[in-house]
Amino acid sequence: MQILNILLMKRILFLLIFLNISDICLAKEINSKFNFKFNLPDSYQIINSLNLYDVYNQSHKDPLKQKQINRFKQILQKKDIELLYNFKQSPFNNISILVFDNNYKVNKKKVLNQCKKILKNSMKYGGKKVDLIECRMHSYPKFADWSMYRENKSSFFENELTQQIIFQYKKKEYVITVACVEKCNLMKSDLFKLVETIKF
Repeated sequence: MQILNILLMKRILFLLIFLNISDICLAKEINSKFNFKFNLPDSYQIINSLNLYDVYNQSHKDPLKQKQINRFKQILQKKDIELLYNFKQSPFNNISILVFDNNYKVNKKKVLNQCKKILKNSMKYGGKKVDLIECRMHSYPKFADWSMYRENKSSFFENELTQQIIFQYKKKEYVITVACVEKCNLMKSDLFKLVETIKF
C-alpha cells in the first residue's frame, strides 16, 4: 500500500512539473515601451502607436477585430498607453499599461479609501454608478514599494469588468488594467502572471 502511495505521489509530482514547464514554454517575454519586460502567453500581441498598422494588417479580414483596432487607435491617440490583446482568446478583452510620475503611499489602512477614490473618478467620467467588487493589497511585483488590486464593473461600458493592479516603483505609478467582457477569470490570471514576471 505504501509503495502504491509513493508511486502515485511521484506521478502527481511529475504531472505538476510537466504542466509548469508547459506553461512556461507557452509564454513569451514582451518588452514594454515603459522600460520593463514581462511574460504572457504566446498568443498576446502588444499594440502601441508604432505597430498598430501591422496588427491591423494581420487581422483586417475580421470586422469585429477592425472595430477593436479602431477603438485602440482612438485610445492610443489620446494617451501614452500600451495595449495587450489576445485575438485568439476574445475579440473584446484587453490589458492596458499606463505609467505616471506620481509618488504616494498606499498600505492596508489606506487601500480601501484609494479604491473608492479611483472608483469615484471612474464613475464621474464614465457616467455609470458601479460598486467595488474587490479591493486589497497585492504582493507582486516583489520589488514594488507597494502594490494593490482592485476590481469593479466598468462605469464606461456595459457588461465589462475592470481588474487592476497599481504599484509604485522608483517614484512612478504603474497602472495595469484588464478590461474584459468574457473569460474574466482567465484574464485575471494573465494579469497576475504579467505582474509577477515584471523585470526592469
